Amino acid sequence: MNTGSVTYIDHQIEEFIGNPLIEALPPLHEPSVFPRLLLVQPPYSEKDREKTADTRLYLLQRLAQLHVPTPEDTMILLNLSRCLTWGYVSRNPMDFIVVEKALEEKDIPMTNSLRKYLNTTIAPIYGFPVIGLSGVGKTTSVQNALSLYSQVIRHSEYRGIPFSEIQLVWLKVDCPGDATPKGLCSTILRGIDEVLKTDYTTTIMKNRMSKDVLLVKVSQLVQKLHLGILIIDDIQNLCGKKGGVSEELLSFMVSMANNLKIPVVMVGTPKVLTLLQREFQQAKRASGEGEIRMDLMSRESPEWGRFIKSLWHYQYTKNRVNLTKEMENAFYEESVGNPFIAATLYKVVQDDAIISRKERFTTAEVRENARTKMGMTAKMRSDMLNGKDIEMNSFRKLWNIPKPAEQKESSRTEKKPSALTERTAEIIELMRTRLDNEFDEASMKKYILSAVAANPEADIELQMEYAMRLADSEK
Repeated sequence: MNTGSVTYIDHQIEEFIGNPLIEALPPLHEPSVFPRLLLVQPPYSEKDREKTADTRLYLLQRLAQLHVPTPEDTMILLNLSRCLTWGYVSRNPMDFIVVEKALEEKDIPMTNSLRKYLNTTIAPIYGFPVIGLSGVGKTTSVQNALSLYSQVIRHSEYRGIPFSEIQLVWLKVDCPGDATPKGLCSTILRGIDEVLKTDYTTTIMKNRMSKDVLLVKVSQLVQKLHLGILIIDDIQNLCGKKGGVSEELLSFMVSMANNLKIPVVMVGTPKVLTLLQREFQQAKRASGEGEIRMDLMSRESPEWGRFIKSLWHYQYTKNRVNLTKEMENAFYEESVGNPFIAATLYKVVQDDAIISRKERFTTAEVRENARTKMGMTAKMRSDMLNGKDIEMNSFRKLWNIPKPAEQKESSRTEKKPSALTERTAEIIELMRTRLDNEFDEASMKKYILSAVAANPEADIELQMEYAMRLADSEK
């Protein structure tokens, strides 16, 4: 458990002064230092290359821990910091007289205008979604930013006043696979129990308890623990195992965001993006900080250049292999700009070089290892590289992200599976009914095909809306 000793930080922002929940958080930083804070570099020495083969094979596992920050990482940390601080503004456990004294000590005059403002301000409690393709590092980036905060802070005294409270700064849980409100509540309670070594799951979860009662009890608990921010990962699990979207769980999550009075961060793939936008458009807390979209790195981007050079530093073969342009291209094409796949490929390539006693590797061997040892992702990587991946194309169309220059336009003419024909016809018929025939069936057909293929288990309403958003994005 990441528990921090309390050191209260002075602030210059009036709303933050005299609030122990805010002052116990790390100091605010300039965004320019975020990359340094977020960089994760495993230890490495050139002498590691002289160690025995078995030792080097185990050291290769460090490659998975390397994290080179991107601009999206910076935005995640900035948004988390703002959500945490402003989320606590309206939840100051201290009496206003404590705030007045703290402001006085900082020579900030308590004018009538300021007193009225501080007494009546209800700070906006915003959250934000982190949406991206599978494997681009969404969870890693969020977890890396969270690691800069102590998860639990135990207060005892604040400004000479007894203040024996537990502050649960953040809690990260996975959206339940059964896509039920009870499953989400259980997941949250188990997460709290794991962090605090408590047994709230047993004492709160009871058979026949309604979801409304559960919501009240969970809300009371997180407020008692001064939870700062809730992160729900794998939000695409809203599409449950039985197919279709769990409207019940989504509605429950909207109620939870409203009732908990804390920021909620949702992390997931574009699969249910349109659904979230539809349901949360009236609950602005879900996207008040704006959306963070995580795409694959493009070949010529500064992010890819920094990443591959940082990754290449961790070489454990006895003979050093230089990072030539040809070698970099091979790694990019085989990983499609996905840092997780690139790190995995670099590991298996060095595995092969050390085990075979060659202690070096070539471009041809990089491609051969990608083919023979990473076969499960071969089709996905090929489709992404050639612009044929439906989810990736849908992701880019939704936000008008241009395709990388290296992707082929042949994806536009690729033949779609005939299994989609029946559902396509149903959606067209539904559109005729809803739109009073005011739509171009021929031009809409390609968007409907993409929507059905990207969300095969979703209900027809969601697929229709998804198709319409795709069409709107190209206007």
